[in-house]
Amino acid sequence: MLRSARPLWRKAGLELVQFRPVKGKDPFADMHALLGGDTNPLVCDVGANLGQSIDRFRRRFPRAVIHSFEPSPKTFAKLGKKCDRMVSVSPWNYAVGSRAGRHKLIENTLPGMSSILPPGKTAYGEIDRTVEIDIVTLDQFAEQRDIDFIHILKSDAQGYELEVFKGAQRMMQRNKIALIYFEFIFSEMYDNLPAFDEVFRFLSDQGFQLVSFYQPFFQNDLVSWADVLFINSEYYREHIVTYSTRRAA
Repeated sequence: MLRSARPLWRKAGLELVQFRPVKGKDPFADMHALLGGDTNPLVCDVGANLGQSIDRFRRRFPRAVIHSFEPSPKTFAKLGKKCDRMVSVSPWNYAVGSRAGRHKLIENTLPGMSSILPPGKTAYGEIDRTVEIDIVTLDQFAEQRDIDFIHILKSDAQGYELEVFKGAQRMMQRNKIALIYFEFIFSEMYDNLPAFDEVFRFLSDQGFQLVSFYQPFFQNDLVSWADVLFINSEYYREHIVTYSTRRAA
């Protein structure tokens, strides 16, 4: 019925658009739905670790262009080998933050736990060593490489997410980032973690809306961390409609 009615809508200068529903279960399926099935988005993968997210993005978006950032020299060496034959994936041995420069990274015996922040009461693993690393901002990185739009900003920076977002504030304010997918830590896994309401308010002030929480992990019967997805409000208004109409071009 919808398909047969489409010519009538177009004669009236309207276009019928079908919404692909978000389920709130699989973040990658939801990102795919919110991007309208676009299979070649530009992804900034902050905190790439050994490339686990690269595999998931490539399965859902086979032609995605991915910039993967991993600050640990040891972990980056393994990531670089993994990405060696992936023509659309570029690994970068940088941390991402609010200001460019040098900083200390506290490497953990568990690579996924390495962070700029000191480990807290509920941290896993042990401190292995501390190394000096380079930090870039996403605003700076995008400008230097003529990146005009980021479809997905993924961040798993072990508690450093707010600083990552502050370094992308210029692109956010220009509505040049569509989706932000990140891990938020609720427990005392690291010292000096921002509260969730602080991160939520920052993203809200930059024009983002909460889509859903995913895959909560519990410690001692309390949520320790969970993945979160936000969408740019302007992108949502322009691209996401529920069996509604918009003016045809």
